[in-house]
Amino acid sequence: MKTPTKSMLLIVLLGVAPCATAADNNAPELTLPVDTFKWKCKFCTFEEGHSGYAEGGIGHVDDDSFKFGEYTGLNEDGAYFIGDAHYRYRGTEAHYFDLDARNLGLDSRSVEVEGGRQGKYDLFLNYDEIPHFISDSAVTPFIGTGEDVLNLPPGWVRAPTTTGMTALPGSLRQVDIETQRERLGLGIRFIPARKWQSSINARHETKEGTQRIAGAFQFDATQFLQPVDYTTDEFDASATYTGHRLQARFAYYGSQFKNSDESLTFDNPFTSLFGADAGQLALPPDNDFHQLLTSVGYEINKKTRLTADLAVGRGEQDENFLAPTVNPAIVVPTLPRGSLDGRVDTTNANIRINSALTDRWQFNAALRHDDRDNKTPQATYAWVNTDSVLAALRTNLPYSFTTDELNLSADYHLAKRTRVSVGFDHEETERTFQEVEETEDRTLWTKISSQAQDNFSLLMKAELSDRSISNYMAVPEIFPPQNPLMRIYNMADRERVMFGMQVMATPRETVSIGAGVEHAKNDYDRSVIGLLSSDELSVNLDASMQLSEKTSLYVFWNRQQISSKQAGSSTFFSTPNWLQDEDDTFNATGIGFRHTIVKNKIDIGADYAYVRSRGEITVSTVVPDPSFPDLETRLNSLKVYVDYRLKENLSLKGTVWYEDYDTDDWQLDGVQPDTIPNVLTLGETSPSYDLYVVGLSIRYRFNTTMQK
Repeated sequence: MKTPTKSMLLIVLLGVAPCATAADNNAPELTLPVDTFKWKCKFCTFEEGHSGYAEGGIGHVDDDSFKFGEYTGLNEDGAYFIGDAHYRYRGTEAHYFDLDARNLGLDSRSVEVEGGRQGKYDLFLNYDEIPHFISDSAVTPFIGTGEDVLNLPPGWVRAPTTTGMTALPGSLRQVDIETQRERLGLGIRFIPARKWQSSINARHETKEGTQRIAGAFQFDATQFLQPVDYTTDEFDASATYTGHRLQARFAYYGSQFKNSDESLTFDNPFTSLFGADAGQLALPPDNDFHQLLTSVGYEINKKTRLTADLAVGRGEQDENFLAPTVNPAIVVPTLPRGSLDGRVDTTNANIRINSALTDRWQFNAALRHDDRDNKTPQATYAWVNTDSVLAALRTNLPYSFTTDELNLSADYHLAKRTRVSVGFDHEETERTFQEVEETEDRTLWTKISSQAQDNFSLLMKAELSDRSISNYMAVPEIFPPQNPLMRIYNMADRERVMFGMQVMATPRETVSIGAGVEHAKNDYDRSVIGLLSSDELSVNLDASMQLSEKTSLYVFWNRQQISSKQAGSSTFFSTPNWLQDEDDTFNATGIGFRHTIVKNKIDIGADYAYVRSRGEITVSTVVPDPSFPDLETRLNSLKVYVDYRLKENLSLKGTVWYEDYDTDDWQLDGVQPDTIPNVLTLGETSPSYDLYVVGLSIRYRFNTTMQK
């Protein structure tokens, strides 16, 4: 027997059978199992473990302000809880779990949860609250705000004008105008078979609170608040196929809206005429909408792709009509129908083709069809004008429209980093029961984009468009009739010219600069009464700099100017006798920095923004009238923060936020509930505040994640 050599032993240890010689060809083959336990994929890393953070602390707002806390929930003075958290888990066999919680101590809190097995299934759950604090300066004499019946207080004395309402000053009570949304959503996404993916999602939303509304009795009007108690349920399901050349999606979407209050009944604060001691307004009715969608994408060849989608939907509303009036002195003929039986069918279709004709030329074409077919039956109704008098019969007008659009464009690569694009868009819209039966929009545009190396890019675009209309005629069924010289701006002849340019430069690795300008001018040269012209200019500059390893800085400046001119007539069927010029200007400037005092220990930063807007309205008439006062808004906002790392995984965070906001609005300033003789207002004031917010919190980070 041969003595094994070191080479043979090495071969055996590697699990490879040695070559047999002629003398050994009957010997059994040596096959040892290969140990792959320590084998590693050079390019594959898999994350396993837990990571995230939890943050808790206390904040304080030093004053009340609905405007400051409009969407954030920081509307009341006092302390609030700072609570944020994030958790991330990656396990074996691609299992995962994510949790993200924000603003847990505020009315704007949100929680999102997602988990499952990557490539197999995903589960979703999200909850969020969205506050909208509108105004805290409104006052009203009505009792029952937030409910569907508003009553005047005992002892109310009606009068022909607000100045004669002797009980008004003593009966005014402050009311908040606000809404709160709560949304809950859940869903699942899964892969039932190779190349297929399906998803099912459901959402439930409630919205509660109050909103402004007004009611009228002939020539007298009253502002008050309507109740908001809405529920919206949405559901969608889809199946998606992804093949090598063919992709397809089939989906369903449905929504259902419910309003707990079908109407709002309110007392008449003015001297009642014709027995109109109270009025009634209809509130948004219950309705639902359903839609089916299919879309297909197909790669005809390596250079050409075709996509198409089709969606058909139906919206319905069949709430019972309210009584034509709550005035017992008026006898109303029987209505022809007990409900609207409202129905609108929608069809949306698109088809697009993209083709690279050569290495430099690419062609794109698209067709869009959008149809809104209002199939609500027409009927002639008796109706009551502001619960005061029986008016002339009216027929409902089920408005419909159809829009067809063609988009053509071509891209040409002048060089590796430069591309020129040109395009033509054509849109036709046909309407029913509108002043214009057909409008036609034509737009020619071009765009040039270029990038010089990696430190400079340029984008320029220009657009020229023209809209022409069919014969403009006032809708004969609308009463009182419209001035025949009137032109509604979105259905009027128009010429538009637009130019824009954007530049981005990186002269050094640590410096980035951007600048842009855009100008658009619209001429309604065939309009006599209505919008005659508008002009819009916007300019922006921004820069960011890494001054050192420890310090970074950014600055920005934006300016927007919007000017418009319109003409009007104070009498029916008359030529213009007043002209209005409106100029709106918006300026925003900001600066911020980040600085590390001690590396991996202390970071500080600050952000400052100054925003100002001004609206100037000048009216000239046959007899000159004084111009309206300017509308102005000013905002100063400064945020300073510090992040001090107590340990590697433990940080102390401090924040100071100061904000000063002021407005001048002649529509509100000085307008008390009884300022206008025939309008009882809510007496709101322009929002303004000067306050600060401080916060102190501790953030704990954890990370047991390992790359495998």
